[in-house]
Amino acid sequence: MLGGCIMRFAFVIALAGVVVGCSGPDYSVVSERDFPSPDGSLVANIVEETYFNTTGYEKQLSLRRRGEKRPRIGNVRGYGPGDTVSVEWSSPTGLVVHYTYETPRPGPAATNIYGVTITFKAKDGQ
Repeated sequence: MLGGCIMRFAFVIALAGVVVGCSGPDYSVVSERDFPSPDGSLVANIVEETYFNTTGYEKQLSLRRRGEKRPRIGNVRGYGPGDTVSVEWSSPTGLVVHYTYETPRPGPAATNIYGVTITFKAKDGQ
């Protein structure tokens, strides 16, 4: 009798693991925009996602070579709910990221990905 209870308990736990493991992603893409470089060799990409919670949309900023798949998580920077982000190419090897933070904090330092110098400029005097 005790063995039967243990077996039923183990079965329920295993079934719960299968159900959770087979569930879909816990996020959804709300919007996605590509910004090709002037020479067309690279693409800056901003994706807004919701994680099925009430905090708002998060944004991921990525840079990739034309034809490459977008990374799941932004390889340049992530921005939280309430933050804004936009980009503009200053040259084939220069990308300017304009941002605002909902909660003021220091901005990111310039970086370089794929030979592109990425600089960050706060909007609204942040």
